[in-house]
Amino acid sequence: MRNDPVNRMIGFLLLCMISTPVFADDWDPNDDTFDPNLQSVVIGDRSWIGDPSPFVHTGSSQTGYTYVNATNYAGMDPAVQISLMVPLKPGETVPAAGGMLMLDKNQTEAFVKTLASKMTTPPTDKQERVPIHTSLKGADWVLTFAAENEGRFLQLENKTKDKVDTYRFTINASKKLRGAIQHSLSKLESKTDK
Repeated sequence: MRNDPVNRMIGFLLLCMISTPVFADDWDPNDDTFDPNLQSVVIGDRSWIGDPSPFVHTGSSQTGYTYVNATNYAGMDPAVQISLMVPLKPGETVPAAGGMLMLDKNQTEAFVKTLASKMTTPPTDKQERVPIHTSLKGADWVLTFAAENEGRFLQLENKTKDKVDTYRFTINASKKLRGAIQHSLSKLESKTDK
């Protein structure tokens, strides 16, 4: 169990979060573009890998950040991994929540199209739930749209046996996330073309 790809990636992400960061003074949580040249950013008193998209974990009201990359684990199809990381509060030993989506090439392309469509669709009274097909068996993810206090949001929801975790992105953060996914998809395509 210790050598499975999910546990290895979680360990890698934790190691990167505590390693020495490159400061990015110009990082803006409201920016809607992804910068692949950013290696890491410091937000508050923590370092985050790459150019993360901020989100709010609605269950805890904590802000978390994404990390997106192309993976090629043994025994799995090459995939784009989207990690949703919520930092520990002082004194906590277990994070409030966090999640991960693994999307193969076709799933990634479908997800990018869905994101683009939902970012430009005006809100309706009906709450549409779009299932997200992933490479991990048993993963139950959906994309929803929310409008609140004149703000528009895209939400990723992950249902497990005991709960549903909701990760809320502003439209700008969703655009940045889409850029990060497209960047990783281009790396994924170059890996699969070899």
